Amino acid sequence: MKARSRLRSALYSAATVLIALVVLEVSASWLMMVYYRATHQQNFETYDTSYLSVVNLARRFSRLVGLSEPAIVLEETSPSPFFRADPLLGYSAAPGVYTHSYARRNGFTGEWEYFRNKVTINPDGSRFVGAPRPGKPTVYIFGDSWVFGNGVPDELTFAGRLHEALPDWNVRLLALGGYSLTQAWLTFERLREIGPDDIVILGYADYFDVRHVEAPSRLREIESWLKRTNQPIPPFQLPKATLAPDGRVTMGTIDQRCAVLGDYCQRPDPSQQEMTDVTAALVNQIAARSPAKVYLLHFAGSPDNPVRRQVSRKVEVIAAVRSEFDSVVQDDIIGFDGHPGPFWHYAISRKLLSSIAWQPDSLPGTATISRPVLEDR
Repeated sequence: MKARSRLRSALYSAATVLIALVVLEVSASWLMMVYYRATHQQNFETYDTSYLSVVNLARRFSRLVGLSEPAIVLEETSPSPFFRADPLLGYSAAPGVYTHSYARRNGFTGEWEYFRNKVTINPDGSRFVGAPRPGKPTVYIFGDSWVFGNGVPDELTFAGRLHEALPDWNVRLLALGGYSLTQAWLTFERLREIGPDDIVILGYADYFDVRHVEAPSRLREIESWLKRTNQPIPPFQLPKATLAPDGRVTMGTIDQRCAVLGDYCQRPDPSQQEMTDVTAALVNQIAARSPAKVYLLHFAGSPDNPVRRQVSRKVEVIAAVRSEFDSVVQDDIIGFDGHPGPFWHYAISRKLLSSIAWQPDSLPGTATISRPVLEDR
């Protein structure tokens, strides 16, 4: 009887421990999910490599209290450096052919695994999307890392897809990670070759608003990202937009290093209304100066973003946030990084091909322009 009683006690104890572990894991999973949602973290596999939330939570807590070193996320470009200081734009990409790599630890084996892709920067600073077509009109595309195609090979960006589908057009991809409409405006101002037969596409997401004014939260975000990826903070002088009393946007600069700005990075951001007004003014300023038709590609954020209502009649808004597709298009770089992957770029290219009037009679002087090639490839 005593042996049976001891066995029963052991089984009860084992069951109690098992139930406690399950409750602990479920609770940790819930806490981690709340954290991911609160921090808008999409590529969490890069930082939390275990399949057990208890382990991931313990690692994060130990880093928070200084018991262990911060996780190092490998993200590098070869040859390096990829970015260089730019007196007008703050920074730009140096011309050349690069291999951009992401790395993470396999959740089962613990070994590092890599995702690599090719990035080609043309002599003019644009990203290569296809061979030039002399004498043809040009689609100029501006934007940030989503538009640039971080983690996506040259030809699989949506700009590359457009080049493939529009044999009678050139496509210039003038985007780069961290850019916004401030760089679009400054680049546009020095592109004297834009003509009435061309098209200008301004990539825009809700999160651009803090970039336009270089809000304190934006500089903190830059600092946090560079520390997380184990990179130094370069002394880039970022363009900072300000709305003048007459409604025009003026440009200044600000050092992106919080350490040299006193208490600036601890201040609150400007009001959302002020940032919205700056964004809309930037778009309208480009449209007012552009001889070409201007489209605002709103690719991330809320469909109720007030910028859509504040842009001038010269600007056509292309609604392309996630909820405005009839299917899920938001893939990523196979879990290595949260930037959208080839499927999203394909979907955006199809949205543009169906939203813009590419027909011969839609643009003056373009009688030889063919319709876009829309078949799947």
